[in-house]
Amino acid sequence: MLLITTSLILIYTAYNTNEQWSARLTVIGTAITGLLAWFCMDVQYSGFTLYNDWFRFTSTNTPIVLIILLLLILLISYLTVVHRYTITAPWLIGLISLNGIGLILLPAINDLLILYIVIELQSYSLYTITGVYNKSYNATRGAMLYFLTGGIASIGILVASVYIYANAGTTNLYDLSIIYEYSKDSLINPMYILTGALVFKMGLAPLHAWSIAVYNYAPTIVTAYISIVAKVAISGWLFINASLLGPYVLYIVFYISLITAAIVPLYQVNLKAILAYSGILNFGYLLLPIIIQDQSYFIYLIQYVITHIVIFICLLSANEYIVKPNTRWSPIVLVSELIIPNKIISLTLIICLLSLIGIPPLPGFYGKYSVITGLMGAGLSLPVLSIIIFSVIATYYYAFIIKQLSLSLYTRSVEPQGSKIVGLILGILMTFLLTYYITVPFILEGLTVITY
Repeated sequence: MLLITTSLILIYTAYNTNEQWSARLTVIGTAITGLLAWFCMDVQYSGFTLYNDWFRFTSTNTPIVLIILLLLILLISYLTVVHRYTITAPWLIGLISLNGIGLILLPAINDLLILYIVIELQSYSLYTITGVYNKSYNATRGAMLYFLTGGIASIGILVASVYIYANAGTTNLYDLSIIYEYSKDSLINPMYILTGALVFKMGLAPLHAWSIAVYNYAPTIVTAYISIVAKVAISGWLFINASLLGPYVLYIVFYISLITAAIVPLYQVNLKAILAYSGILNFGYLLLPIIIQDQSYFIYLIQYVITHIVIFICLLSANEYIVKPNTRWSPIVLVSELIIPNKIISLTLIICLLSLIGIPPLPGFYGKYSVITGLMGAGLSLPVLSIIIFSVIATYYYAFIIKQLSLSLYTRSVEPQGSKIVGLILGILMTFLLTYYITVPFILEGLTVITY
């Protein structure tokens, strides 16, 4: 269905450059895809065709596919309306649709060669999305940097696949899991390389410097997309295939990501750089639930995805009130520019940042609580202590942004500007976030029903 939507969008864009209508059609197509995925959850299969099993649509990857589709719908929804600093890029929606195909296929992959192909489908569309606003020097610069660093990670995936095939004689993940049970030593080193390459693609520490630069160079609306989708899709694949991967690599990345993302932003004043480090920190938290394949992965991921979307929609909506934009592609760059006359937007951002800190009863608290509970149940006390310590340290740079936003609450409020549709989307998402503590038991019950 998403492939049909992409084809229609590309044909439509060839004759009509109205970006808003392209976005609306994409939202409808993605929503239909989500409904089909929802109603077909009991139709599971372990093979792409009778002759191969490149993809496995099982109860484990169903929730991840649904989360990715929800993420796509919410991110594209912002593009359905015209804004003050709207910058035209007719092919952006088509590229996002193409990227969406790679995103929803990734969790279902059951072969290393297909993993490489789908990762490249996802990556090349992301490179193009990053540089789609080619009149911006920084956007072009960011796209080139993304392309070069992504190519290095792709080489790592291929090298690991070659070593695994040389040792095991197959690239099928199901067959590899059987071999891995009896002969771990023959696969352990290549799996470390594969895990490291995927971590590189996600932009987690210590292989994170490129991601900070790319997210900073890209226009804000592009940063909102590229900074989350690849991380969600790749982390989903890691979660499903955690038993095959090198856990020691993920442990190392976990500790380095926490240290880096909690301390380095303390010296930052660039808003997008701080949010990029925040993403590293939050996906760092998810690495250990991935290793132990705990349901807390879903509880934390859902609330973080919604919080991320709300933060960026608020930042993009705040552009309507900027008198002297930094650039037309990124009107707000520095934390000091966050003086927003609309108190609702300021208050919404403050609530989201408090959630990232982990203040109860906001969803960030319940996400961290579920992760900590799952790790304690697995006997991982040191990682739990690390999460608590570095969460406290990271509170400072969240508080720095909150302090700046709180100044807006004392300024004279102005009439709301922009789209009522965006306001409706924000209202629905904030209602979900503020009532997340009520929905958590139902989410857990649903996950139990789906995955067992």
